[in-house]
Amino acid sequence: MVQWKEAWQSRPLWLLPLAAFLGLVLFHADLPGIYMDAANPDFLAARWLHHGHNPGAGIPSKLFPILGSFYHGMQNAYLGVPFFAVAGFSVTSLRLEQAVFGAMLLVALYHLTRRLTASRALALAVGLGLATELAFTASFRTQFYIVLGGAAWFVVSMLLALPAEPGSRIVRRRAFWSGVCFGLASYGYFVLSFFAPAMAVLVACWVPRRDWGRWVVGAAVGVSPYLLGFLSLLAKKHGLESTLDFARGMLGQLKPFEATGASASNLGYAWTMIGSATSDLANEQLVFGQGVSGAWGACKLWWLAISVPLLLVVGFWQWRRGRSFPATSVVPALMPLSFLAVGSLFGQRLGAHHFSVLLPFVYLLPALLLAQAAALFRGATRALRPVALGLLAVGVVGANLTQQARFHEWLVKTGGRGHSSDALTTLAVEARGAPAHVAYLFPEWGFFTSFAFLTGNRVRYSVDIEPRTIESLKRDGITEFRLVYWEAGDEERYRGALQARGVRDAEARTFLTREGQPAFHWLRGDLNGAAAP
Repeated sequence: MVQWKEAWQSRPLWLLPLAAFLGLVLFHADLPGIYMDAANPDFLAARWLHHGHNPGAGIPSKLFPILGSFYHGMQNAYLGVPFFAVAGFSVTSLRLEQAVFGAMLLVALYHLTRRLTASRALALAVGLGLATELAFTASFRTQFYIVLGGAAWFVVSMLLALPAEPGSRIVRRRAFWSGVCFGLASYGYFVLSFFAPAMAVLVACWVPRRDWGRWVVGAAVGVSPYLLGFLSLLAKKHGLESTLDFARGMLGQLKPFEATGASASNLGYAWTMIGSATSDLANEQLVFGQGVSGAWGACKLWWLAISVPLLLVVGFWQWRRGRSFPATSVVPALMPLSFLAVGSLFGQRLGAHHFSVLLPFVYLLPALLLAQAAALFRGATRALRPVALGLLAVGVVGANLTQQARFHEWLVKTGGRGHSSDALTTLAVEARGAPAHVAYLFPEWGFFTSFAFLTGNRVRYSVDIEPRTIESLKRDGITEFRLVYWEAGDEERYRGALQARGVRDAEARTFLTREGQPAFHWLRGDLNGAAAP
């Protein structure tokens, strides 16, 4: 018995959820197709590795690329440079590169749970739960990935805020590096800053007072790429007025600073978005246009909603009974409240993907609740015995895998629908063999980032069909144009635009989904007036 216990304590159990997560990421890794925002800013790695004349994206910079937009950074693009240089450009390599941050989050969450509960069994259960959670794994097949990439730094920040374990090599400056990681989380995606009010409470409770200043300095260092990016933009645009004009154009109709307040309707909207994010409904609507995975996912919202107040009640109950307030275990329950309170100020300008950062708490908070119940009621310690906990974990993981199976069944059946069809992959793979005199035209949103990535930025394209653009392409030796668009009803409009630019009798083609439905279309013709061969 003693030998078994020693073996259990010495095993790196975090490898189990990590293996489960990577297995699910690699399962049908080529599905669905890559919609535009699901490869942005990663596609920039292709531009940096293979320079060309193709247009890019991101915030202009006098120094080097720093901001992917005004609300997220470039961490995926910089990780992608060495990754894609080795692995190449494919849907599978993109999924793996993006999953690096998911793996980082999982490992950090395992160790955070173990430290907070003093239970390796609970840490393993939490890790396996999130690793098999469809709302988590499917997010690395859609545009949700970039938000969870920032969340990885946030979980690491929480872990580093805890006092160092005996024998740990990272003892000094833990508070500083915790602050750095929180700043990097906000740089990864701006919504991670919504945790700041609760993070301030966490730092006050977990970090020694002498180190509070170090944490603040670290946070400033971590978020400094935002400031550097804005200053670099200012230098690039040669003045404040032109910079503000550019910002207004980039933000468009988002109106991020339009005041709304935390009204009941905004809170109700946020509740709906949390439910869509934690159930995977939002991912499924992006991929399939409908929910497909069943009712099990709806339970996750209630796990979160019930765990938060119960943890706070249990914590105050212990405090009222004369015990010390269990700040280490209870403070994490403030995180969803903090995010909800700040997020509601943005009204309905946030989407479900912004709320996907709450997924780690769907599994962490119930584990903390079990640990607190065990501490409060001595008889409840039986609930933490491996057999009972194992049965609970097997039930949750089994239900998660059943939900996964339904999702993957639809993946294989459809290949993705709407703007997520794997026909996008077909378009790019075919284009790899295009002659040098061919250029693709993408006047509509949704095509060019995945195309640039999957072709390694080696095929010429443009994102508009303005006369000056076509003339520039002609001067570079382009004689054949392939104009790609979503709706068949736009054919005549685009045909007329091509004719006005010297391309006549263009040949139409429809790209089909696996179900035989139109995914998108193109018009292909050359400057001689004949359809291209």
